[in-house]
Amino acid sequence: MPDGLLIEDLHLSVRTPSAPSARPVLSGVGLSVAPGEFVALVGASGSGKTMTALSVLGLLPPQIHVESGAVSLGGTDLLGVSGSELNRLRGGRIGMLYQQPKRMFNPRMTIGSHLAEPLKLHRQLRGRQARAQALELLGGVGFDDPARVARSYPHQLSGGMAQRAMLAVAMAGQPELLLADEPTSALDKVLERQILELIDTQRRRHGLGVLYITHDLATVSAFADRVVVMDAGRVQEGGPARTVLGAPRTACARELLEACALTRRRIEAAGEARGAAPARDVLALDSVTKRFGGNGRGARPALADVSLGLREGEILGVLGQSGSGKSTLARLLVEVEAPDRGTISRTLPSGDGKHDGGAAGSGARRTEVQLVFQEPHDAFDPRMKLFASLEAPLLRQRTLNPDERRELIHQAVQDVELEPGLLERYPSQCSGGQLQRLTIARALLLDPDVLICDEATSALDAVTQRKVLDLLLRLHRERRLSLIMISHDMNVIRYMSHRVAVLYRGALVELAPTADFFASPRHAHSKELVAAALVQPAACTAPVACGDLAACVHRSAVIALRAPVTGAADVPVRTLELIGTPDE
Repeated sequence: MPDGLLIEDLHLSVRTPSAPSARPVLSGVGLSVAPGEFVALVGASGSGKTMTALSVLGLLPPQIHVESGAVSLGGTDLLGVSGSELNRLRGGRIGMLYQQPKRMFNPRMTIGSHLAEPLKLHRQLRGRQARAQALELLGGVGFDDPARVARSYPHQLSGGMAQRAMLAVAMAGQPELLLADEPTSALDKVLERQILELIDTQRRRHGLGVLYITHDLATVSAFADRVVVMDAGRVQEGGPARTVLGAPRTACARELLEACALTRRRIEAAGEARGAAPARDVLALDSVTKRFGGNGRGARPALADVSLGLREGEILGVLGQSGSGKSTLARLLVEVEAPDRGTISRTLPSGDGKHDGGAAGSGARRTEVQLVFQEPHDAFDPRMKLFASLEAPLLRQRTLNPDERRELIHQAVQDVELEPGLLERYPSQCSGGQLQRLTIARALLLDPDVLICDEATSALDAVTQRKVLDLLLRLHRERRLSLIMISHDMNVIRYMSHRVAVLYRGALVELAPTADFFASPRHAHSKELVAAALVQPAACTAPVACGDLAACVHRSAVIALRAPVTGAADVPVRTLELIGTPDE
């Protein structure tokens, strides 16, 4: 294939001073992406998806070495070109979207400055022309106020807003290949669909090849021409999306499909695990308002007059688009921020308290409410071993000696189903799923009454996500924890929650029992969220006997895809239609 991306028999290995013998990372990986083609690369955490993408960009970690194989783009040997030529390719012929955009932005540069670089280097735009194009790019990825976003720094954006800004930067150089590593994992379903449709429009209009790394198989079904499944550093299966998703041949592909299928039976089982919620409130917000960046007439508060309660032993789901105020709510509840107006009251088994707008973190030390962060890689100091990071909050408890601290830490790690030996590693040596479990373990060390999970599974593959959700349900049951699940994933909210609260532009617009919310949402934004959520596909249990996907009777959902997109821009977008069966 002279045009497009071609990876042939790629072998990578890792060598370190402590372990000089080579350990395989990728073994014989081969795949291709033609111009205008959408190829989805799927697999569990640690399967080698990201390393495959980094080998294309020439951004492999120094301890990772290419043993053999070839990587080319339009006939250009990407493994043999010079560093200066690679710099011209990155951001130009190759656009990049990352899983954790805030870690990729320069924190000292505004979003507008980030956009100015590729516009200058790859399109020779400067001054007024560059500024106008930057605003057009930001508007194209869904920002209502592109000028304000262009003036903003990365830390001033929510996770979803940062992801959209990264997409604008990736498209600035008019690439011929887009490498997308979980680009919509931090977005709600409405924005996810908008971003994917934008990527799909670009690939149709400009012949853009897309290599899309994801664990969201509904997304794959809706847009991918082909699917490649990886596991343990190898390509296990590949072919047309209809074939791979309809009749997967390998166990790893079937496991991914089954993990994505939060069917009615599984949701009912989760409901039995979490039980019924008592009526007593342990946290209560009364007319809470929080603003950032001044109080001008045009400034919209991050939270506006929000009144909400969390009941003892309840799992409360909080839904909303990026920028709706979900993370601000979490920061207020753990007292990282203080409300500008209103009160937050606690009626907890371990102690009572009220916070009415004083300095954040003032008064007695608060450990009853703990937060599990959205990005586990940013929750740990990269210079500290994991044991030291988990031990840090216990050092303030002077009554514990070193042996007691070690015993508590080991027990917490075992509670989240990890081996204590992992504690001798640094964060960079662990997968996202392992680090997310460790953030939960660290929160549990302080024996909280309330655990707040802020998009705690958004960056995880489907298999790992299911395990973490089931772990949280078990801990909720055994420890009688009250949980707040902040998420944009409708299936996660439905799987976990007793009640659902919806935030929109900083306001609480709906609060209802989970079953009632999904059956008949009342607010217009709630209806939009429910409509945008796609039912996850499940694997056929008898692919050989069934054969025909359209007539499959063994699945919990039947996928019907329109004809593949092969040319003109007026061909209908590939869509996903799912027909539920009685046992769903």
